[in-house]
Amino acid sequence: MDISDWLKLPAVLSAFVVLSKFLYDLASGKRTKLREDYRFAKELLSDIESGHLHPYAKQKGYQALVGTTNISTEEVEYILTLKDSAQCLSDYVLARKYLEKIESRGNTLLRFKPKYCSEKKRLTLIIWYVCLYFIFAMLVASPFILNIWFNFSVKDILLLAIISTSLFALPAWLSLKEGARLARGQHLVANQKSHSWKLLVQY
Repeated sequence: MDISDWLKLPAVLSAFVVLSKFLYDLASGKRTKLREDYRFAKELLSDIESGHLHPYAKQKGYQALVGTTNISTEEVEYILTLKDSAQCLSDYVLARKYLEKIESRGNTLLRFKPKYCSEKKRLTLIIWYVCLYFIFAMLVASPFILNIWFNFSVKDILLLAIISTSLFALPAWLSLKEGARLARGQHLVANQKSHSWKLLVQY
């Protein structure tokens, strides 16, 4: 193996990093149709502000806004009081399985479920999921990495790529998704420190 083979490795690793960043943004809900979201949110909040929107329509509007039916009107309205509420809504939808809503002195508060309340445990889990993602992602890319040294035929590398992708792509995605859930959940819980205690939409 000569030096030209080693020079190919940084290019492969760079592509891996760029792809991982793209997948993380996708997993954490950062890539959305912003113009369509803006128009819909503007129309929905305008309808709510008018005071003539039926509670059923309001709930369905909120669910359409966040892209899931597994969320209540009260949860959305609370998150709308937080700083950077658009990102907080996305974070909550993503991390909801790890969070719980409690009432404290008449105020709503989001916190991690008892099983995940330890910051050390959450950090350990995030590192674990990132490591799993790295392992599975490298296994997906292994035919192309090994090709640097073994010079597979096109037919062989395509076959190996199909096998590695079918076996390891889904575990890689799920690992990244779970890590993103915990990371965004931590961001959301921490963001409550800047809670405005004032709804953005007044009735």
